[in-house]
Order: sequence, then structure tokens, then C-alpha cells
Amino acid sequence: MTRNLTAHQLLKRGTGLCLLALGLLSCSSGESGDSIPWQAYDPAVLYRARQEGKPVLLEFFADWCIPCLELEEHTFSNEGVINSTWSFVRVRVDMSDYESPESERLREKFGVTGVPEMLFLDARGNEIKNARIIGFLGPEDFLRHLERTLKPTPRKSPPV
Repeated sequence: MTRNLTAHQLLKRGTGLCLLALGLLSCSSGESGDSIPWQAYDPAVLYRARQEGKPVLLEFFADWCIPCLELEEHTFSNEGVINSTWSFVRVRVDMSDYESPESERLREKFGVTGVPEMLFLDARGNEIKNARIIGFLGPEDFLRHLERTLKPTPRKSPPV
């Protein structure tokens, strides 16, 4: 007995097979699933970091931002990047509701122009000049940036 399928039935089956294939691909991507363990933004977290003398990595992101998602998938899941940020209090600022009064206030307070954007605060809570990252950086570039901008500069001895 031959069965004729309608266009609607074929579309449903094709869509189902595509979704199944996408699900299988995402499960077998080879990623370990580890990522930077972020804390949600809270002024108290920044205050506590300053009181404890710890530097802060402050990441501004949005769930609709493609480069933000790429950072999470490629850069923040990299073992070297994860290890290089352990000395920082890692704080993520959700700007998904970009036009909200809270997002506007935070953009103004930190001088953020868009997402993704990352700021580095020193142990006193001051932004480390020239360390800000705007946009996507792959893991190797991120690590080079950290090494170049955040390594301590040698102190010069005063003239005798």
C-alpha cells in the first residue's frame, strides 16, 4: 500500500529531522561545558572586591548579542582564559534590556558604548586604563591582551 504524504506532513517531518540533527550536533561539539564562573552584577560585589583588595573583570553582555554568545562559546570556555582570570572577581552585567533605565544608568556610570564590552578594575576599584575590550576577541588574542595590558610595570628606582 502506497502512502502519499501532503506537503504539510513532509514539512513537519523535515523540520523534525533538522531539529534532531541540530540537537545532535550541539551535544557533540566537543566543548567541555566549562566557562568562566561569573557573578551577576551587584554594587555590593564591587564594594566587597574593593574592600578585599581584589581586581575585577566586569563584562557587559546581552543575550541577543551574537559577539557576546561567541565570546561565551569560544573565549570564556577556553581553559587558558578561565585560568588567567582566577585572580579577578568576575562580574557579568546583563544589558539584554538595553534601553531600560537601569541599563542606561550603568552605561553612563561605566562609559559603556555597547556590548560586548569588558572593563578591568584594579584592587582599589579604579578602571585600569587601556585595558578595556570592546567587541569579540578570540582566546589567543584575549590572553595576549591580558598579558600586554595587565602585567605589572617594573618600578624605576629613584635617581641617586
